[in-house]
Amino acid sequence: MKEKIKGIVASIIFRVIALLTLGQISPILSACIIIERDGKFLLIDRSDGLGYTIPGGIVRYKETVEQCVLREAREETGYTVVIQFRAASIAYKGSIVSGSEHKSGEGKPCWHEPGEVFGRMAFDCEEMLKDYLSGKQRFA
Repeated sequence: MKEKIKGIVASIIFRVIALLTLGQISPILSACIIIERDGKFLLIDRSDGLGYTIPGGIVRYKETVEQCVLREAREETGYTVVIQFRAASIAYKGSIVSGSEHKSGEGKPCWHEPGEVFGRMAFDCEEMLKDYLSGKQRFA
């Protein structure tokens, strides 16, 4: 519930700032990490009911994109990961190096084959996963 409230408040604040600046505000930067194991992908089954997402989140002030991805993966899944590949949206390919799975305020980690979740993914996660599977690299 805490994460849902934070998300709603952040969304309202961003919209007010966008309105006050007549839309002349830089987009919020977020990053995620794609982790595959045995043909399945580590996803978050969101607690707010929006669907599945790839682990990730908003880059904090004075935090690098890489630091954000590592922090978000640990917070949302319980895993410590390493970055293996970079793509812009920004999505990273990674692998688990330690830790144990746990749920968070964002939702619970789960493993699914892509076909099991396509049509039920939140935000642009489905496009990113399809790009990854096809080997396509593009700006989103």
